[in-house]
Amino acid sequence: MSESFLKKALRGYQPYVPGEQPPDGEDWVKLNTNESPLPPSPRVIEAIKAAADDSLRLYPSTNAAPARVAIAAHLGLDPAQVAMGNGGDDLIEICFRAFAGAGDRVAYPTPTYPLFEPLARLHEAVTVEYPMGEDWEWTDTFASDPAPLKFVVNPNSPTGSWAEARAVEHVVSRSRGVVVLDEAYVDFAPASGIHLLPKYRNLLILRTLSKSYALAGMRVGFALGHPELIADLLAVKDSYNLDRLAIVAATAAIKDDEHHRRIVDYVVAERAWLAERLRSAQFEVSPSAANFVFAKPPARDAAAVAAALRERRILVRHYDREPIAGWFRITIGTRKQHERLLTALKEILR
Repeated sequence: MSESFLKKALRGYQPYVPGEQPPDGEDWVKLNTNESPLPPSPRVIEAIKAAADDSLRLYPSTNAAPARVAIAAHLGLDPAQVAMGNGGDDLIEICFRAFAGAGDRVAYPTPTYPLFEPLARLHEAVTVEYPMGEDWEWTDTFASDPAPLKFVVNPNSPTGSWAEARAVEHVVSRSRGVVVLDEAYVDFAPASGIHLLPKYRNLLILRTLSKSYALAGMRVGFALGHPELIADLLAVKDSYNLDRLAIVAATAAIKDDEHHRRIVDYVVAERAWLAERLRSAQFEVSPSAANFVFAKPPARDAAAVAAALRERRILVRHYDREPIAGWFRITIGTRKQHERLLTALKEILR
């Protein structure tokens, strides 16, 4: 970054780097960004086509009302308990706007989603990282931290680990400020923490339609919480943070339970299949409750394995920082993609 005119707080700033996005239509096996292996519901495509008319000259609903109402009905909540965002990342940033000012503490366990630290820098907040214990559990010290804003990702990325409701409740009950529970991958896990919402006014749950609803390209996320917390988010969000097509896509997707279940069931079954074959290839595989597997190849130089995969147009997410240096996060794709990956790994590791 050029620092000629950059504000002092961002000198030396390192932005979040998303996974590589190769051009559409090329022959890549793309297992690095946790997208759905299956397409979105046909109802979504039909709704988008129907909405692509003269009404696009008009601004959308400022609070994405149709999607907000549909999601609330689907989850048995009031629309006042739902806020919409331009993907989960938008909602995370809105949480910083609402709950963490310059100099405020923002706490989270590590390793986890690496967006938190750059956003804290942007908002001049102070990050407090708590290394996870064995089996990737959260520490009691983290739970008791008095930070006005905390984040927990469950299931966690990149580890794929999932904490039961009692662990989540322990953190929320001991926290003075807002606890943001990022459940981007929860549909692939045993259970959600949504049942805790009536009990805790300081709990916000974030969800996304990018994973289990196959809408990564539409950028739709939503937050669930007490109406007062939701009102705080709405007060500081961008005026129109979802466009008209994203709103109709989200509304159609949330109503097609059958298609959603088809995607989830497929991913869970393929996750087990791929994990078993990686173990057979001498990979260390961590239990995953997400739409990816977290695995460490038997080779000493994991970076060289990732580079050799890329030469074969196969992308996985490789980590080079401790305590997860040498590990891969591999998105669950199609069986054909998995077979191509396994064949390539056999050649490379030979």
